[in-house]
Amino acid sequence: MASSSLTSEGTWSCPFKGFHCCPSGVCGNKGISRMISHLKSVHLSTDERKNVLREAITTDYNLFREVEGTLKVFGQWMCGKCMRLHALSRACHHPDGLVRFSEGMGDGGGNIFGILMPPTNEPPVKVNGGLLFDVELLDRVFKGPITTVKSIPHNCRYAFNQALKTTLYRVVAKPGSVDEWVKLLLFPRCTLQVFKPRNRQESRSGNRKTLQSRSILNSLATWGDEGGITSLVESVLNLSGVGSLGHEGSDKQEEISQGILHNHHETTTLGDYCWGAMGINPGTHQPDVK
Repeated sequence: MASSSLTSEGTWSCPFKGFHCCPSGVCGNKGISRMISHLKSVHLSTDERKNVLREAITTDYNLFREVEGTLKVFGQWMCGKCMRLHALSRACHHPDGLVRFSEGMGDGGGNIFGILMPPTNEPPVKVNGGLLFDVELLDRVFKGPITTVKSIPHNCRYAFNQALKTTLYRVVAKPGSVDEWVKLLLFPRCTLQVFKPRNRQESRSGNRKTLQSRSILNSLATWGDEGGITSLVESVLNLSGVGSLGHEGSDKQEEISQGILHNHHETTTLGDYCWGAMGINPGTHQPDVK
């Protein structure tokens, strides 16, 4: 992938190297204004070339990020509809109105407007035991009849909030990574399992509540350790038997879902904590200004 920074010779590296007789990726001229002129006159000069680049940016994650990075350095933004470059203060004119740049308006949250950021080119990440954090693994885990708590214990909420924030930030940092999205969806499944008493003493109400909290805190601590996510996922798979979900399992999951909805006004659900970790007020779904 080409770099958008200055080369040792003081020239800017073109993000569209390999396109339109630009094999080296360097336009050969010094200065930002000359590089912008190179992009417009060589790569964005005809509708045919614009269509080729639009298709490439739409499907190539690395190219999308390279172009976006170059535009940020140059103080420019690109309209994906007409493939024109503009200064941040300039609007793009269309028959149906003007499009003006504002921070984060692009579909990828950057300086490219009207083109969705494609998924990452990175392959799925392997974990111990030959597992992959992919959709298939997600399906296997959710087919298991694993019961999660309806309400997060008070003494576990801070630790849960911190772990959820970390997991969410990883998704934000790599929005095209299937690996990170799968981990986010597995997070509550792996850390909020209902504790199952092993004897009469553990079944007593007070002991069971204490052991439930301890189980959640231990899982959250394991989630944050290196290789901990793998350990928790394997534990869930072992408990569920990795088999297909029968009617009883489906009914049980429906019962859990209905229980959460029934206790919505009395308990703090996972959804509330997801909103809260992102700085959103769960009651109004509006930003929580402090």
